[in-house]
Amino acid sequence: MNLEKYIKNKTPNMDNFKYTTKLFSIAFFTYFKIITISLVSTIIVFIIELILLLRGIDSGHSAHVSAIPFSLMFLTTRPIGAILCLLTFFLSPMLFFVITNKYVITKLTHKIINDKSESLIIPAFDKFLSKFLSKQPKILKDAGNFTHNKLLLIQNIQNDRTENKWLRKIIIFGMKKIKLDDVDFDKEGQNFSEIVKLKTIQQLKAISEPNKTAILLVLLFQWLSLFFIWITKY
Repeated sequence: MNLEKYIKNKTPNMDNFKYTTKLFSIAFFTYFKIITISLVSTIIVFIIELILLLRGIDSGHSAHVSAIPFSLMFLTTRPIGAILCLLTFFLSPMLFFVITNKYVITKLTHKIINDKSESLIIPAFDKFLSKFLSKQPKILKDAGNFTHNKLLLIQNIQNDRTENKWLRKIIIFGMKKIKLDDVDFDKEGQNFSEIVKLKTIQQLKAISEPNKTAILLVLLFQWLSLFFIWITKY
């Protein structure tokens, strides 16, 4: 009987472990795939743009100038094209990393909150809250202190390495969206833990299934920039 009870108790934990392993593997490969495609597009577009722009510079003059005058020549010969080329190379990769990171976290959040919020998100959140309250036993009940304690809790979760990093990111993602405007701090029996947990779960459940529109818009900007440089002299 003891063995049966042990197996019964371990089964949900094993199921959660398998689920999180599979889910976070998918997240990693999704992130890797999008970033790889984005960077390949950036490199291809930038090289072609650079070739098209340099064709417009007199090679006889450009061969005898130093880097700074050449850069000025590059910018003044076709200023709009040069700016678009620089945006492609410097701004696009930063946008890809920021947007992809948000896309993956949103995708994970939407999946977990609909599949396993009761067995993954809530227990992990309860654990973080328990640790936080053990360090902060006295929680003053007013808007300023609630906001301050929320920031402290976020910091504690960020620094807690005992829980999966993606679960931590998801919980923090939801907590940062919390608003306390509708909380009556004069009401008796206000509970910091319950308010923060309830509002975080509400925010996470409100997140819709993500789409790749923002990523596609950056890719579209790159290729439209290339098309502009190709067909114009600006």
